[in-house]
Amino acid sequence: MATKPAGRSKKNPGRTAKARTRKNPARPSASRSTKQKPARPLTRREVEELRRFLEAEQVRLNEELEAIEERLPEVEQVGMDASGSYDEDLVDVASDTFEREKGLAIENSVHQLLHQVEEALTRVEKGSYGICQVCEQPIHPDRLRALPYARLCIRCKEREERALPR
Repeated sequence: MATKPAGRSKKNPGRTAKARTRKNPARPSASRSTKQKPARPLTRREVEELRRFLEAEQVRLNEELEAIEERLPEVEQVGMDASGSYDEDLVDVASDTFEREKGLAIENSVHQLLHQVEEALTRVEKGSYGICQVCEQPIHPDRLRALPYARLCIRCKEREERALPR
């Protein structure tokens, strides 16, 4: 009669009972805190680097708006012609309307992003860039590198998003 090695499980002979009960160290525990280190204020070099990025983004967004506005009258004209004629196929009219609405939605999104970039540049000029507009604590530099026009720290942004109705 063969004996099995000590400590081996009946259900999974390749693993010990102790190995099965051990938590996966790669998986964060629910009880572990997700707090980050307190953010430090930005250095002048970091502010200048982010300001240059914001200015480049402002130029890019203005160029994108110009391109959209050049194309939009063409889409509007086609839509007006299509909707005014009974000979047009309803699918064509619907397609033209969809394209017009899509173009307007994209233009609106670019306008909003441009507004956020311009507000961030104003904060750079005023010396308040990188400071949360709610708690007035420094915004973490990593957050600003990822989202240079951020106006809230992570904690305040999370609170704002939780407060929004879904």
